[in-house]
Amino acid sequence: MASSAAFAILLVLAVAVQSARGGQLVCEELPPDVCGFAVSSGGRRCVLELTPEGAHRCQTSAVGGARGLAGWVETDACVRACGIDRAALGLPVASAAAEDRRSFRALCSLACRDGCPNVVDLYATVAAAEGMSLPALCEATAGNRRMMTGMAPLGVPVAAPVAAPVAAPEAAPAPCEE
Repeated sequence: MASSAAFAILLVLAVAVQSARGGQLVCEELPPDVCGFAVSSGGRRCVLELTPEGAHRCQTSAVGGARGLAGWVETDACVRACGIDRAALGLPVASAAAEDRRSFRALCSLACRDGCPNVVDLYATVAAAEGMSLPALCEATAGNRRMMTGMAPLGVPVAAPVAAPVAAPEAAPAPCEE
């Protein structure tokens, strides 16, 4: 309960900073507690990094957010619904998220997919950069669990199945000559 109150205070502070700058959200001015999954007014994603002294600071990354997400600070409800960690450093790695099936199921949940476009856009962008498709990974995760037993982890190439050898057909008898 106390963390929700603290988050609310930090969110109000972030909005106040944005209002004071004429509505501009600048990653470097965000407190570390609201930095993760935010998008600057310029459309670039904010990332949490460590200073040489070991303190957390918010920085602007080179990765852009989807259209319409500029000036976005992710909500606490989406952080919970999508199973993400706002305190994680840098950008997420989609293949690592796919390995953690519990977190990945939260990311693929209806609550996350339908209610948190910023998070879905970020993970879809990162997955695409890694040569994967977030919708396909989510579909595989939601698929028949019995079929998935013994499968390779998501994102790992799997060899195509090999068909059993087929016996050569018997030679046809020679035509009869009369």
